[in-house]
Amino acid sequence: MDKKVVLITGVSSGIGLELAKKFIKSGWKVYGVSRKEFSLDGLSHIICDVSSLKQCQETVKKIVEKEGQLNLVINNAGMGISGSIENTSEQDARKIYDVNFFGTFFMCKSALPFLRESKGKIINVSSVASKFYIPFQGFYSATKASVDAISAAMRAETKPYGVKITNVLPGDTKTSFTANRVKQDDGVYNERYTSSIGKMEHDEQNGMSSEYVAKVIFKIANKKRPPLTKTIGVPYKFLLFLAKILPNRFIEWVVSKMYS
Repeated sequence: MDKKVVLITGVSSGIGLELAKKFIKSGWKVYGVSRKEFSLDGLSHIICDVSSLKQCQETVKKIVEKEGQLNLVINNAGMGISGSIENTSEQDARKIYDVNFFGTFFMCKSALPFLRESKGKIINVSSVASKFYIPFQGFYSATKASVDAISAAMRAETKPYGVKITNVLPGDTKTSFTANRVKQDDGVYNERYTSSIGKMEHDEQNGMSSEYVAKVIFKIANKKRPPLTKTIGVPYKFLLFLAKILPNRFIEWVVSKMYS
């Protein structure tokens, strides 16, 4: 019971891996989950598909039985698909919701009974794309907007029990997420789609480092009064500020010019 216990999803690469390193170095007991076997000195790894409620429940139960408590959950696991709304398959649409939205929901649902006991924290990794609805990335934006919504609702529901919930919105970040994005031939949209995704991938690969994003999240995790929402990256904070004061039609025009 001496060490605080953190559970990080999507721990095998990118932001999740950098987070694990920081918490291990800081003396936390660190558990990480991913769908495939993974090892890191100081990390207790559990194979878990976050799109399965049963696996999430079993994972959390295993951790609490061993450690006696759970203090923090960071829902970092995520995936991306690309393409027009019209040509996105039902299978791909359901898959991205299973991972990005239901994965977050299932892990929160599994962990909340124990986080009430510890008066612990949840940090949900959303995206600036939840506020700017990007053409040919519509389902990614939709899943992250859904994460924003349940984070706010859960925060109101759990506040009387001492649970603190923060939603973080990173901007473009250089990770393996770019290479893992599901792509397709997009028919009549294909020329614009290819140009849009090319721009998106260029921005991602020239974006913030995953180490920097992890550093910001780590600081949030150690605050007594963590923020409700945290946008990561100065340019993105400015863009969100502009989105609040400028007409929606103008914002949509700018995003369209950038990405379609």
